Amino acid sequence: MTLTRALLEDYVALRDITPAAKAAVAIALADGLSVMVAASGLEPAVAPMLAYASASGAGPSTLIGTSRRVSPVMAALGNGALAHAIDFEDTFEEGKIHPNASLIPAVLALAEAEGATGAEVIRALALGCDFACRLSLALDGGPAERGWYYPPILSGLGATLGCCLLLDLDADTALNALGLFAAQFMLADELKRSPLSHLRAVRESLAARAAVEAALLARAGVVAVVQPLEGPGGVFPILTGNGPRQSAFAGIGRHFYGPEVGVKQWPSCRGTHSAIVAAQRLRNRGVAPSDLTQVTVSVSPPNDMLFVPRQQRIAPRTAIDAKFSIPFVFATALEHGAVDLASFTPERLTSADTLKLASRIHMDASPLPPGIEAVYTLRIANGTSLTEIVNAVPGLRAADTKLEAIAPKLQACLAAGRKPVDCRELLAAVTRLETDSPGDLMRLF
Repeated sequence: MTLTRALLEDYVALRDITPAAKAAVAIALADGLSVMVAASGLEPAVAPMLAYASASGAGPSTLIGTSRRVSPVMAALGNGALAHAIDFEDTFEEGKIHPNASLIPAVLALAEAEGATGAEVIRALALGCDFACRLSLALDGGPAERGWYYPPILSGLGATLGCCLLLDLDADTALNALGLFAAQFMLADELKRSPLSHLRAVRESLAARAAVEAALLARAGVVAVVQPLEGPGGVFPILTGNGPRQSAFAGIGRHFYGPEVGVKQWPSCRGTHSAIVAAQRLRNRGVAPSDLTQVTVSVSPPNDMLFVPRQQRIAPRTAIDAKFSIPFVFATALEHGAVDLASFTPERLTSADTLKLASRIHMDASPLPPGIEAVYTLRIANGTSLTEIVNAVPGLRAADTKLEAIAPKLQACLAAGRKPVDCRELLAAVTRLETDSPGDLMRLF
């Protein structure tokens, strides 16, 4: 039996979801849907995707922010465009992926179309998230070195499994679905060097659409490949040159990774969060932007990508590009004391003071010892220097929080949407999901 087939047998047979994994699903859903609502009102790059999906014709699935219902494939495309667009969705720190970004829009779109129960949605989300996290831990090499942008690829495979579980497909059919997903969606990292590309913002739309379509095509009888993950031409050898680390799949059903996924505190790439922590500490030490003549930052891969190409990073032209810039995020945090939903407006992107400070920030490519995320070395105008070491960015794992604790973030996001949503209603609907239908939840949007 192949590795992929054995993994799918484990997931298909798994019915018991731990209370901690269910609680993590509730947090992921409330957080993810709130971020999607905010993106509908804040990120221009989502507009063409929503317009395309909206014009596709009527269907059973909700298109967030539009008052339209479309096919599940088009709802996954449109809502998936919202999931990562403001880079505020949750993160699996250890694997450097966003496991729920394509999973939530794909599963919810399909659930509405199929008349699934809330309990079925919770199982699909819990196991799809677990699978994506394990895939990220199974990487044996650096995909970026081979030109691949892997986070949405792996989260999309998790979304595909979630859709298969929602449809109650057997392991053989789910095997075909994973192959069909890979045939539709692989993402090169050229988007990092294309400053006006929408792909960085809406990438999950294509993954979520492919996940839904792959599951439906597999159910219809389309046969794909035998070893979509580990075969010589499978996803892992393509990404890294090696097969997956099989140790990453130990304990399926006994240990769930959903509770280890973290809720983001700031709406920018997770790799930029050391810049926010360092800037806030420096402000507390009395350092002002005008004091600095140069800032040198030491980071380890993959966070080195947040400095290159240099001109793109010190003067980003779009909000999503600014969110992937340590120079811009550091300058913003030091200047304003915070990074929030208002930090990436057109006015902020063209602020002369912010751009001047960002131009003084450079990367030091020297390797960092384990346990240190970043080192900020500052030259001060009076000739002295300061060093700020960020060992770790404070996290907010789902296992360590409750829905009510993230209500301020949810409220800010829900108020920013094209169609604002009441936070109390969302929390109540997510809490009731196990006994309600997904349609009851999606009626809020």
